[in-house]
Amino acid sequence: MTTVRTENAWIITVSGEVDVDTVEPLRRSLEAASSARLPLPVLLNLRDVDFGGSTLVNTLLRARLRIGPDRLSLVDPGPRVIRLLRLTGLDAHFAIGRRPAARPQPDPVPKVTYLP
Repeated sequence: MTTVRTENAWIITVSGEVDVDTVEPLRRSLEAASSARLPLPVLLNLRDVDFGGSTLVNTLLRARLRIGPDRLSLVDPGPRVIRLLRLTGLDAHFAIGRRPAARPQPDPVPKVTYLP
């Protein structure tokens, strides 16, 4: 998982399995994005997630409550995540897209902060 904060958005990229043993870095990144002074959009890239069950669902719902549905977007979810979202009915409650709706614009001098 990587988290990048640009001038225009938080971009969190998740890969592999999201379960009770691996979810903590994702939770910390979402917490950092939700408690930042400047409320930027949060783009959660789920393209490379191989597995996500109830732990991922729970994390997404908590993030939606903390960050807000207007600031949180799920970007490029893979087929397994799409299936999970459809089975749980969450596909109707999240902004989901192949490309971010609010894609960060390149800055003349990029200022990027990498978080663990």
